[in-house]
Amino acid sequence: MPRLTLLVLLLGFGLLAVSTGSPALPAIPQPVAGKLPVKLAVLIVFDQMRGDYVDKWRPLFGPRGFRRIQKDGAWFPNCFYPYAGTSTGPGHSALLSGATLDKTGIIENEWYDRKAAALVYCAGSDRYAFVPPLPAALPTTSSKADVTPRKPKPVGHPDFMLAETVADVLKRETAGKGKVFGLSLKDRSAILPTGKRPDGAFWFNGQFVTSTYYTDTLPAWVSEFNRKPFKGGRPFADQWFGRDWVRSRGDLNYSAFSGPDEVSGEGRLNGRGVTFPHMMTGGKDTLGKEYYEALANSPMGNELLLAFAKACVRAEQLGQDDVPDLLVVSFSSNDVIGHTFGPDSQEVLDVTLRSDEILADFLEFLDEAVGPGNYAVTVSADHGVGPLPEVAAATLPEARNSTRVDLATFLTAAEHHLSSTFGPPQGPPGKPEDLADEVKALKGQTGLWIESAPTPWVYLNRRQTDAKNVKTGDVATSLVEWLKRQPAVQTAYTADEIETAPHPDDTLKFVRRSFVADRAGDVYVLLKPYYLFADRLRARGTGHGTPYDYDRHVPLLVYGPGLAVGRRSEGAVPQQVAAIVSRFLDLPRPRDAAYDLPRTLLGR
Repeated sequence: MPRLTLLVLLLGFGLLAVSTGSPALPAIPQPVAGKLPVKLAVLIVFDQMRGDYVDKWRPLFGPRGFRRIQKDGAWFPNCFYPYAGTSTGPGHSALLSGATLDKTGIIENEWYDRKAAALVYCAGSDRYAFVPPLPAALPTTSSKADVTPRKPKPVGHPDFMLAETVADVLKRETAGKGKVFGLSLKDRSAILPTGKRPDGAFWFNGQFVTSTYYTDTLPAWVSEFNRKPFKGGRPFADQWFGRDWVRSRGDLNYSAFSGPDEVSGEGRLNGRGVTFPHMMTGGKDTLGKEYYEALANSPMGNELLLAFAKACVRAEQLGQDDVPDLLVVSFSSNDVIGHTFGPDSQEVLDVTLRSDEILADFLEFLDEAVGPGNYAVTVSADHGVGPLPEVAAATLPEARNSTRVDLATFLTAAEHHLSSTFGPPQGPPGKPEDLADEVKALKGQTGLWIESAPTPWVYLNRRQTDAKNVKTGDVATSLVEWLKRQPAVQTAYTADEIETAPHPDDTLKFVRRSFVADRAGDVYVLLKPYYLFADRLRARGTGHGTPYDYDRHVPLLVYGPGLAVGRRSEGAVPQQVAAIVSRFLDLPRPRDAAYDLPRTLLGR
């Protein structure tokens, strides 16, 4: 029997094997007339959880996590981001603003700032300092899981966010009394959804930290959590050191529901192997940055964040009065694992099964701490993910030619085309291959036609166009024409075309919603489906950030009072989360929110 057929049969009959012996779940009381619908709204983001995961692996879940919401809440399996910039920062800017990236301003995790001649990080800079100050031995791993680290280290703030979020509206409408917290392993995931003045945004750098943008001292409960001892007196976050990450379901044939344990293209972190079990030391004998990177690249990072989220609810007494509160919890480990091993891996299956357990645990905690009917939970993701090119080429007929495209070679060829067309650039000779290394590129590339190229954007060197007395638009048009002739390229657009083309196709519409003129580059380039640019970060593993369905598809599940329950066939966008959470908090939508409630959410 072909493997695909076997998998379909297993999924089709899997529900018959689910135990029905669990205790009954609490009923959701309907809201009382004249009162706010809920006391606490919670947005749970599983970073990089693609929308099909909660459907195809549903038979493997327990009854109290995803399936509880699928049964007793509203489930929208056809949910897709309506823009091209499907990365972590953009997704977290969109969910609670209800806006596309042309309004939030967060066009990518990074973009190039021409005035500063430097890359800008979407949720940090050197303007602020960490609270508490980081020990010299600890890295700022939380801010950069899928973009290049560089100095000085960016410290978190929301200054680059242009749109308001539900958090801003809550603060305004309650005169600051409604509490807002954002929690994650990544800084941008805690910062961007929670607006300009939350009560706290905390992320993990060997311990939970914030920045001087928010406060000069940690709240006592955060400091206490960081010191919280585990066995032997070690801090709580260190408890997994020396333990192995093993499959959570020893009874389950993982190969029947995902891929084999080892495939070509999987990444290696700090020498850790690509097959189970995965050691949790980072390859070192002592605690250090390698361990904390390994922790983030394992389901145990999510377990740490769950404990921290519970501590926040208890210490801040969220949902305990008649002024509503908002909590954002973004689980980052799914993303780091997905980048390393790919969506068809046993590791991604395992972290998804464990995410179901985490969701069940958190819902039961909220039942006890806040009370059924007093809280609402919305679950989504910031983006999806594409398969490893090697896996796609071997398993998908439409992707049989997919491959990794060496970025340095690609940019060198682009630079050669521009030099052949417009003449050699003036100034000290530059190295086009250095444009693929963002750290080297920051040193300045005066002798090149291309100034910076943080994919998918290409920034042309205005000094060269001025010196050669040519129009930047003409250089961009020539580059786009060349790009479209390259075998790995699907399409490319100039900035002028993105802004003004009168009859945009669907792809151009997605790109237009990801465009801000003074932040985006002069040219946007899109590789063919299942292709990836390869640089020193992406020589292995996989990525996202395209307008293809596999990057735009995310789950959308809603649990709370007053809903029509069950699966919906209605198409949805993740920005509807802003309208959903606003409804639960009895607030007007944020000013740039472009999407109303899903039509069938309330049974209309």
